[in-house]
Amino acid sequence: MEGSRTPVRESIEFARIVAFTDGVFAIAITLLVLSLEVPSDLQASALHAFLIDSWPQLFAYFLSFAVIGRFWIGHHHVFSMLQDFDRRLIVLNLAYLSMIVLVPFPTELLGEYGGGSDAVVLYALVVGTAALLGWVMLRYALRHGHVRPEARAEAAGIPARLLLPAIVFYASIPLSFLSPETAQLVSVGLLLDAFRRRG
Repeated sequence: MEGSRTPVRESIEFARIVAFTDGVFAIAITLLVLSLEVPSDLQASALHAFLIDSWPQLFAYFLSFAVIGRFWIGHHHVFSMLQDFDRRLIVLNLAYLSMIVLVPFPTELLGEYGGGSDAVVLYALVVGTAALLGWVMLRYALRHGHVRPEARAEAAGIPARLLLPAIVFYASIPLSFLSPETAQLVSVGLLLDAFRRRG
């Protein structure tokens, strides 16, 4: 495939890439709920206390659901602008997906140990790296002419928005050592802002 280009709308291979990518996103989001467990011996009288104690796990779940959902929206938007692809773009997409499907692991750690810096740092590293790889993927597509001509002007304005989450999550790592809770609130603020934006 190296050196050859296949038009997006005429390619079975492209459809397979999109289907595989959507499948990975769906699996990653589904895995998030596996960290939410209800004890089999829980008494009805203890349910209220259990729900109160479970708020860190619920917070981590909804945070990561929003993170993965936002990544999926952005990825869908970027791929809708492509006119063709090559092997390196596929490899970059796989590297990107490797971070997406890893998100449930630091999510579970965040739910269990979010009061400590280690879990928050790992979460920021995984999500920040996913954002960085998304930026690299779009920059590569633009630089090598994989974006449709009529979409290039719009696509050219997207990389800065893709890079911002990486910068913020990486920048939150030093803050995690001072206040893990504040670092998590930074993530929430970034997500709320991101959902207001397109692309």
